[in-house]
Amino acid sequence: MKILLFFIDGFGIGDKINSRNPFLKSKTPLLDKISNHKLGTYIKTDVSMKVTGLPQSATGQTALLTGKNAAKAMGRHKSGFPGPTLIKLIANHNIYKQLNKYNLNSTFANAYTQNYVKKVYQNKQRASVTTQCVINSENKFRFLKDIKNNNAIYQDFTNKILSDKGHNIELFTPEKAANILSDIALKHDFTLYEFFQSDKAGHSQDMNFAIKTIENLDRFLTQLVQNLKNKVTIIISSDHGNIENLSTNTHTKNKVPTIIIGKQKLDLKKSINKITDITPAIISELK
Repeated sequence: MKILLFFIDGFGIGDKINSRNPFLKSKTPLLDKISNHKLGTYIKTDVSMKVTGLPQSATGQTALLTGKNAAKAMGRHKSGFPGPTLIKLIANHNIYKQLNKYNLNSTFANAYTQNYVKKVYQNKQRASVTTQCVINSENKFRFLKDIKNNNAIYQDFTNKILSDKGHNIELFTPEKAANILSDIALKHDFTLYEFFQSDKAGHSQDMNFAIKTIENLDRFLTQLVQNLKNKVTIIISSDHGNIENLSTNTHTKNKVPTIIIGKQKLDLKKSINKITDITPAIISELK
């Protein structure tokens, strides 16, 4: 059995009568099949961790990728990058380290620029939760050269952001990027991919940006599901809501969808109710 965890930042369950919900204006045949219960399983997942306030990225992602109540450890929800308390949780309990105990091979499919990673190690750049997971494990970073070799994808998967910054790199269709991620997932027991343009779209409150982001995401997922059907179980989840409500530029208190597509969907569904359940459920299935 193999599992791909597709982490989509700021991907909440929106109100179906909210005119500022871009999902209602987007063409999303695959996501529609999921929400209509015609594909996979759909779990409304709590991200509050029984801590008051708006769920945030640092604590939400730490909880997702360690199985620990990061907000409770902090005494609050923390935005942005993890500090010492959360880094300690990540160092001790990140999903890669847990899988390694069972001799399971795992990987992070995202590519970085070498300059970014260099600055992180020089303490000139703060590191995200996913970056800290790689640092505090035996896994290695993938770089832009790996994108060129079809062995990594960037966080926006089209490479447009890299191209706009002046990098000499091919622009990918969502389908081509999904093919590359599929190949990576087929080679590992566990693969993590992070997409955070959804969170940026939510904060922007730009309906056109949000619709384009969602529609590209649906194309990407459609190809991914087609490639990995009956071969890799796909788990899609998030750290908090955001893009589903463009009437505010902050995160939301909405639950997030945990979507499971694959042979183990019913077993995994029994184990997941809240964000801290996801890592333990994956470990339990793979070990």
